[in-house]
This record gives sequence, structure tokens and C-alpha cells, in this order.
Amino acid sequence: MNTETAEQQVSLLDNFVFMDKTISILDVGMKTEKNVVLYGPGGHGKSELALEYFYEKNINPYVITMGSGMTTDRLFGGLNIPVLEVDGKIEYLVENSFMNHEYVILEEMMDSPDFILEQLKDILSSGVFRNGSQVFVIKTKFIVGCTNKTRSEFAKNASLKALMERFPLELNVIWDNYTEISYNALLEKRYGAGQVDPIMPFLFQEYVKNGITISPRIALDSYEIYQECGPDALTFIAEFAQKPSLIKDALKKFEATVKFKEISADIDEVLTSLSNNDNRTKVKKQKFIDDYRALENKLTKLKSMTVNDDMAQIHSNVLKRVTSEISGKQSRYNNCIDKLEEADELEAEKNISDLVGAVAKKKSKSKQSPAADNDYPF
Repeated sequence: MNTETAEQQVSLLDNFVFMDKTISILDVGMKTEKNVVLYGPGGHGKSELALEYFYEKNINPYVITMGSGMTTDRLFGGLNIPVLEVDGKIEYLVENSFMNHEYVILEEMMDSPDFILEQLKDILSSGVFRNGSQVFVIKTKFIVGCTNKTRSEFAKNASLKALMERFPLELNVIWDNYTEISYNALLEKRYGAGQVDPIMPFLFQEYVKNGITISPRIALDSYEIYQECGPDALTFIAEFAQKPSLIKDALKKFEATVKFKEISADIDEVLTSLSNNDNRTKVKKQKFIDDYRALENKLTKLKSMTVNDDMAQIHSNVLKRVTSEISGKQSRYNNCIDKLEEADELEAEKNISDLVGAVAKKKSKSKQSPAADNDYPF
């Protein structure tokens, strides 16, 4: 990868997530002038990235949305009305079409009617547009076709398979996984690191687990709606409306997960403190006792906590670990208590002894000086 390409990729990745492969295939297509098809589910930024890719290279591509309503005259730049009216001939304004541009983006390419795609295939195969006496050598060097259809859907017949031979490079633009971490990375790209409410990535993940994939575009839109209007407004979004009960369930699960993680972090801190405590001083012995009792309290909270299925095994492991640590440190805990009690008894005895000595000293002084009776401590 040369320096210019590397800098461009970094620049594009500043605005997109998980698009490394997409940028790479566009680099290959641009370098070799081999057409590319970016396919896969909507909302993943195929068209946006393709457009930004060209802009980064100071290229203003020709962009046309094809789709099911695409017609022959739109594909070919429109009818030449004056020629039709004067000569009765059907000619097209090919100078206004994709054929007069070096770099082209065809939106919803595979949603077009078959006869449109067949015409496109013939033009790309020959490199020449022919319509009766009208001939035009196309200038197109590189085309990026975008479609939400799958590979099997858009190669459904022999003619379309032949078209795909003119698009030898293809990529299914999807994420490797749709997890809480992935969605958080997406949102942080827009809102900044540490600025994302973690409940939403968790909610997206819950929907994915229930068979409803939230696309990146919907994730961004729904996060904005959540911020402005709260979680109840999410039910007006089609994907969330399929299973609205998941929203409340996810909120409860998230709260339980957050509490579990907080307690787990506290437990790690307490266990570290216990392990580093050598119990050599009175203060350290008291610290060990306090930490041990705190650990017992955390264990009680853990036992009463209900977590979601994903955290169940982790919850069980933490319970076992804490139970084992409490059992293993019980003798040291009891020893600390015994030592502190002994120390307290010795200190009490010393205080009594000191007090008795002070009283005796006072009495001795009072016998020598009667006026000192008023200073008798009792």
C-alpha cells in the first residue's frame, strides 16, 4: 500500500467503522479498473463510503439510482426530444448518461428490471453504445455497483451472471459480528470515546440475539431518538417494534449486569487488598478484618442477584471464587480477631495499671500536702 492510499484509508476510517475490506476492494478496483459490486443488507454505508472514496481522490463520480423503476431512457441519458419530433428517430442524450463519465456509482443496481441489466451488460461487454445509427464509445473506466440483494439473488439467471462477469470484484459489506462492543465502536465514532450511553449497544445486541439485526444506520438513528425522547420512543422504529418487550427486558438485564460488574470490580479490589496484607500491625489486622467482612457482604449480594443468560457462567465462577477465598482466609481472619482482642485486653490492663499508679501517686502527694486534697481525682 503506497503512502497516498494509506493516508486515504486512515481518513475514510475516521468516519466509518469496520470498512477496511470495503476500502481495500475499492483500491483494487481503482488500480486495475475492474468494476466492483458492494452487496449485502442495507444500512451499512456502502453508497456513502463509495462516494467518499471518490471524493477523497478529488473525483466527482456520476451517481444514478437505478432500482425497479429504472427505464431505458434514464439509463441512456434521456430521449433526444428534438430529433424525435423532427426526424421521428429515437436517439438518446448519451452525453448525460453514465457512459460519458470515467467513474460511476450505480445505486440499487441489481434492483433494476432484467431488461435494463441486460442492456447494461451489452454496453459494458462491447465498450460501445449502439442504437441504430447512433454510436458512442463509452468513457467509463470504473463502476461501483451497490445493492442490498444477496449474491444468489442478483445472479438468478444466465444473463445476469454474464453481467456479473463485468463486475469481477465483489464484497458482502457486513460486520464480522453484531455485538455490544461493535455497536459501541460505531457510536463512539460519532459521539466520541466514553460519551456513549452503554444501555443502547447492549439493547442492540439483545435484538440481534433474538434474530433482529439492527443495521448501523438504524443504530445511529435510534440512539439519537433515545437521547432525545427516551426508550419508549424506540417502539416507533420498525425493527424495535417487532419485539417491543425486549426493550424493557433489556433495560432490566442491563441494570443487573452493571450491578454485577460493579460488585465484581469491588471484589477484585478487596481480594487484592487481602492478598497484600501481611497482618503485622494492629492497623493491618483491623484492615484485614474489615476487608474480610466486606467480602462476605459482597458474597451475600451476589447470591441474591439475578443475571441474564450471558452472564450466568461468569456469575457462577465469581461465586465459587469468592466462596473459596472466604474459606481459605477464615483462619487468618479468626487469628486477626484473636490477636486484636488480646491486644485490647493488654491495653486495658495497662490502662488500669497506669490509673492505679496515678491514684497511688496522688495519695502520696496528698499526705505530704493536705491542701492538695481538693485535687483528688475522685
